[in-house]
Amino acid sequence: MASAGIEEIRSWILSRHPERDDVAPDENLIESRLVDSLSFVELVYAIEGASGVEIDFDNIDIRDFQTLSSIEKAFFAAV
Repeated sequence: MASAGIEEIRSWILSRHPERDDVAPDENLIESRLVDSLSFVELVYAIEGASGVEIDFDNIDIRDFQTLSSIEKAFFAAV
């Protein structure tokens, strides 16, 4: 079962894509254009708000943001 935090991120993504009903845990958010360069910073702030973890923009690993599964592992596993 997904954490409440990752469900908040899923809802955030779906709110920006009303044509979508769901986002699969392993769907690449960048390749599928659910997150683009303009919304990436907003995604980072949404993750920070949902997880309580401050993300250092100087040390971002894009792999941590590619799927809901990778986001959950990187930012919600210890929450």
